[in-house]
Amino acid sequence: MTEPEARARSRRDAREAAEGRFDAIVVGAGIAGLVAASELCQRGHRVLVLEHDHQPGGLMGGIRRRGFYFDVGCQSFEDMGIVFPLLAQYGLADLARFRRARYRLVMPGVDVDVTSLGAVREALQRGFPESAVPLGRVFDFHERTSALVERLFDPSRVPYVRDGNGKSVTRWALGAFEREEVRSPAALLRRLRDLRTLLLDDAAAWYGRELPPSGLRDLLSRCGYTRMNVFVASAFWHLWANDYWYPEGGLQAFFERWVARLEERGARFLFRRTVTALDVSGGRAVAVRTAKGERFAAEEVVYTGDYRHAVHRLIGSERFPAGAVARLDEARHSDALVSVYLGLDLAPEALRERLRTAHVFYFPSFDCRTEVDPADPAAHQNAFLEVTAHGLADPSLAPEGRSALVVQAFTRHDWQDGWRTGLGGDPASEPARPPPRPAAYRALKRRVAGELLEKLEGLVPGVTARVVHLDVGAPPSTVRFTRNAFGGSCGFELNLRSFPFTSPLAHVETPLANFHAAGHFTVWPGAVPTAALSGKIAALRAHERLARRRGRARAAPGPDIHLEGGITCRP
Repeated sequence: MTEPEARARSRRDAREAAEGRFDAIVVGAGIAGLVAASELCQRGHRVLVLEHDHQPGGLMGGIRRRGFYFDVGCQSFEDMGIVFPLLAQYGLADLARFRRARYRLVMPGVDVDVTSLGAVREALQRGFPESAVPLGRVFDFHERTSALVERLFDPSRVPYVRDGNGKSVTRWALGAFEREEVRSPAALLRRLRDLRTLLLDDAAAWYGRELPPSGLRDLLSRCGYTRMNVFVASAFWHLWANDYWYPEGGLQAFFERWVARLEERGARFLFRRTVTALDVSGGRAVAVRTAKGERFAAEEVVYTGDYRHAVHRLIGSERFPAGAVARLDEARHSDALVSVYLGLDLAPEALRERLRTAHVFYFPSFDCRTEVDPADPAAHQNAFLEVTAHGLADPSLAPEGRSALVVQAFTRHDWQDGWRTGLGGDPASEPARPPPRPAAYRALKRRVAGELLEKLEGLVPGVTARVVHLDVGAPPSTVRFTRNAFGGSCGFELNLRSFPFTSPLAHVETPLANFHAAGHFTVWPGAVPTAALSGKIAALRAHERLARRRGRARAAPGPDIHLEGGITCRP
């Protein structure tokens, strides 16, 4: 289809959608929105999806430049007993073949593939023999967390994943207590102590208590997400070793096939549609309005965008309790990322010799840290890198004989006055269409890219001379394309104490009876699986309201989904 034909089709689709009446409108085509649309379609409802960006995927989207493919947000994702069962449930098992995305850890004195927690434990104990005993205790704790995650995030246990599953967070959480532990007072006491540590202690302080002074302790306590609690820090070791996945052909192609499948089932999609207002009547959202001036009506709305934008710009903060709004506005967002996209004149085989795995965490020195001083122009000098190259196993992601590489580091939106854009990065208070990006912004991005590329030389010697394409994504880019406040990479801060809602499971309800919230701002922690689950929970709430009026029946579940290694997930 030519570009003029595509524009004509888009105008025709918009005109027909505006004239139509939908059962539900889904705002956002990231994973939460696509799960919500899949659930509603499968239950027989007429669905319209409105997406701010020009393509689906949200923070899981990707771009292709000069034949090189780059993921611009998430570089792979966890399943956690949620994503694959949902795909199977909706008959989407054939959209892609997923393979494990392996990790490698490189720091002074340590170079280990994260194949298991035991492998990491042994490598760290060899690299830091003076800390061997306390490291053993720390990894005993991580092993217990790993077993807990395996137990809790079984698809048959996670609330809402399957229709027969319970919906009680409390009942699900009780799965942390095995019958044997309940019968053993000593084991029960240890489990209670572990749970308290997991949920109430900050990882930085915990590592500081558990390990003696060393460069390793400095890295573990200063790197990673800011103020994350011990549960997140400990669970990451389990996930890196056991549960990161990537689709052949890239995430963007996977999402585009997902959209095409839903269109075949009758769903309508409109892109470049930023929802800016609601028509409200009788305590209901009777229609949504876009920045283009369009009006789309539906009986139910599932909103998966930035939650504070919904409160302050769509619903109206005056409809919420003052205390709830205050907690929301005080809640800290997760850290942002700067991403450097490199097209290399280097064959995948040669790059594989230097990287070994799809993901590499690279700590050039013990001075690395996540913290970024907004006023310090040299703040990224102390960054550590996550280096990603899925093309090591998939030649379709780059031109023949070449490789695509993504280099990421933590940053802040407010660094150097919003990366010299002058923007605050908050969709709740700034216009839907940002002003043109100044030349100073582009220059600053290139400078930071040079700093990170210099660091990368320590992992991939000679890489700078191999660069044939370079692009940079910074937090203002993330806000521009996804509308995620401040460029946050996973919703609110990964610390349960600062989560603004009472329950960590999908804060769906709003003061408007038919306006249901979903997405990674409504769950804790705000990861890909929990965002996906929030989409189903919001869609179920919309369906229940529609069903009370119409009695729609649910369609049959889809076929099994088959994963690498003989793993099968059943709906």
